[in-house]
Amino acid sequence: MNIAALNVLVQFQKKETVTDPIGNHSSKWTDYFLAHATVNANAGSEQEGTIVIPQETLEFTTRYCSELAIVDSTHYRIKVKESIYNIIFINPMGFHHNSLKFRCELTREAT
Repeated sequence: MNIAALNVLVQFQKKETVTDPIGNHSSKWTDYFLAHATVNANAGSEQEGTIVIPQETLEFTTRYCSELAIVDSTHYRIKVKESIYNIIFINPMGFHHNSLKFRCELTREAT
């Protein structure tokens, strides 16, 4: 792995359930882990009949560590600057414990 290529700082966020003073439950994203990553752009698009729907997907490749080994696609997301990406798929890169690749999709929600 080329360490110099890990030039983007990404923030992994975890979804947690919080309770307000009167007992209501809600979801909140909290910062979980900060890591350096290599970013690869996938010019992906989905086709639905004859309509092409553009979709921004990126792949973030990080070094393997125990904090990122437990990340899954339902409870975590990635924040880069002001952009938020939902994790679609996690590739353990052959189970060698050298790196992890996260395929992500840009969300349309506000930060």
